[in-house]
Amino acid sequence: MNKRTRAGLRLTGSLLVAVGVGSGAFALRAAPALAQDTQSQAATPPAQPSAAEMAAMRRDVETAARYPLPKDFIPRMYATVQSLRANGLQPPPPDRLSLDATIARVSAVPGIQPVLSAHGFTPRDFVLGLTAFGMTVAITSNQEAQASGQAPKLNPANVAMIRANPEGTQALMQEMNSQPQ
Repeated sequence: MNKRTRAGLRLTGSLLVAVGVGSGAFALRAAPALAQDTQSQAATPPAQPSAAEMAAMRRDVETAARYPLPKDFIPRMYATVQSLRANGLQPPPPDRLSLDATIARVSAVPGIQPVLSAHGFTPRDFVLGLTAFGMTVAITSNQEAQASGQAPKLNPANVAMIRANPEGTQALMQEMNSQPQ
């Protein structure tokens, strides 16, 4: 495996973990570490994904990168995260799952459907929205990721929304990083 392929694997894996693809939707607290070569992985490196798994991960990353966030995403998701916390609900812990498997796991959390529905989200919208949001924040705030040539092409409307609302973006990221009460 050449250096560029290893860098691509590392970036793809980092994106997947950082933005919640296959991880609990609140796993976004890892997003700022996108470009850091995770030293903790050096102690116990995960098994290398197969070619089929890599292709599936790339499809999930591309799907999330292109996913169009609604114009009111930031305030609506902020309120959703607060409601989930107030109801003692937490999406499942991080795992390396596909988008579809993550959506199914979120859907299976008892009591989550009514809270998401009250804020206009389906489990799919919730997972894809948080993943697209986290990916966009992670990549746009990291010059190395942008310059790598390995980062997925982001939805331009999502980039514009996040850049136009830095306070809301920061507030949502902080709310997502808060521990459940």
